[in-house]
Amino acid sequence: MEDCELCGRPTETVYVLNIENVEMRTCAKCAKGKKVIRTESYAEPKKAKMQATSARPRQVSDDDKVLIEDYGFTVRRAREKMHLPIKVLAEMLNEKEHLLVRVEEQKTKPTIELTKKLEKALRIKLTEDAVEESRAYTNKVSESATIGDFVGE
Repeated sequence: MEDCELCGRPTETVYVLNIENVEMRTCAKCAKGKKVIRTESYAEPKKAKMQATSARPRQVSDDDKVLIEDYGFTVRRAREKMHLPIKVLAEMLNEKEHLLVRVEEQKTKPTIELTKKLEKALRIKLTEDAVEESRAYTNKVSESATIGDFVGE
C-alpha cells in the first residue's frame, strides 16, 4: 500500500506518470486522462498489510508533539525570507517539489521526518507540545467568570 503523491490517498495500484519531467506515483483517479509510464500493484496478504500500515510514519505527533495550526504559512514565510525557490528547497531536503507545494498550501500534512527536515533547513518550529496546548485551554477556562464572582461571598 502506497500513498498517491498528488492527493495523498492510499492506493494498492500505483500509476507512474511523467508530469513536467517529474515521475509521480499516483492513484487511479489522479492518473485518469494522463499518459501512464507503468503501473505497480501491491497485492499483499492481510497480515502483511496491517504490519505495513503500523510501520508507516505518523503524520501528526511524535513524543507528545503536534503540528502547529498554520504550518503551511510558516514554511512558506521562512522559505521566502531565506530567498529559496521551492525547487531548491526540495533538492536540499531530497523531497519532491510537489509535496512541498502541497505542504505549503496545507493540503498535505508533513510526516514527522519531513517536519524535522523543514525545521532544521528553515530554522523554524513546526511542532508544539500537546500537553502545553491542553494546559493553555485549561487556564483560559479557569480565568473565566464563575457564579461565585457575581454572588459575592
